[in-house]
Amino acid sequence: MIYFDHAATTKMSLNALQTYQEVAAHFFANSESLHQAGNAAGQLIQEARQQLASTFQLNPEGIIFTSGGTEANEVGIKALARGTNKPEILVSPLEHASVYQVLNELATRDNYQIRKLPVDQHGHITAATLAAAITPATGLIVIQAVNPITGVTQDIDGLQAVAATKQRPLFVDAVQGIAKIPLNLHQLAGFSASAHKFNGPKSCGFLYLAPDYPATPEYQNVFQQQGFLPGTLDTPGIISMLTALTESLAAMPASLVQLQKLRQHFYQSLAPSCRRIGDNTDYPGICGLLLPKLTGQEVATRLGQQGICLSTVSACSIKDPRPDPTLTALGLTTSEAERYLRISFGPENTLTEVDQMLTALTPYV
Repeated sequence: MIYFDHAATTKMSLNALQTYQEVAAHFFANSESLHQAGNAAGQLIQEARQQLASTFQLNPEGIIFTSGGTEANEVGIKALARGTNKPEILVSPLEHASVYQVLNELATRDNYQIRKLPVDQHGHITAATLAAAITPATGLIVIQAVNPITGVTQDIDGLQAVAATKQRPLFVDAVQGIAKIPLNLHQLAGFSASAHKFNGPKSCGFLYLAPDYPATPEYQNVFQQQGFLPGTLDTPGIISMLTALTESLAAMPASLVQLQKLRQHFYQSLAPSCRRIGDNTDYPGICGLLLPKLTGQEVATRLGQQGICLSTVSACSIKDPRPDPTLTALGLTTSEAERYLRISFGPENTLTEVDQMLTALTPYV
């Protein structure tokens, strides 16, 4: 098998898997329990929270452990939106489906006005564009760090500078960016992360909500996790997530070099009948291309039968019959969006594997 679907999920590292097994075996108690075993699990959780805070220069009180990126986006966006009395939310047109789901709910149930920001020809939101879009009614800005379908990468530092100048909270879906590209996250109002994107376990992630920004919890009479999210914490998942994150951050410079080599080789060897989607400034681990005739789903299925794993759009949206909003925001027609194919590399992939994929792709281009 050749795996080129790292944007969908990544394999757990051996150290993360070992950590999970050890913690699950020895720290199985509920971290909220008052007995010795519960205190031991609770101490591990607190140490993990402190280490995460130190890693990203955060206030540990703002870290909330979640079941993954979708829950982190939902809890974080709702809390920040309801923490202000302003009715307008600005959002990029390239967001993950989980972001639009919560924004649609806020619009329908609470009458928030959702306004999409314009992007340039490469899908980027400029600082000037954001500054011009902010109005007195704007209460929240939501912009993704790295798009999971195309690899489009936003200038979070520049956008945060605008948000700070305008005194507006910026929430960032950092799920596809953390431990993959350098990100300064400590000044944001909030951001989301998911462990399985950086070789950690599935169904585990975290949300950060900066205590300096007003945020209103959705749940009433909840006393876990600063009142923002009820439920028993997954102690082995959290500790193994931290193990995977530490490894991935340390390996990130070398990983980026390898991903750039893979992308360069792939695009240089690609048939001219395929149209490249994306820009050199984007995350090199995700390469998008427009096939000349066949649909992306058909080609992905045929290559999958040969043991080559790749995708079309986000795994969370693959069953949605509508054209992907990211691709339409980049100017693709419905027909073109159907012919989109996504290859997402990991640092363990090799040039030989890329050549094998190109050979398998040749009959369809």
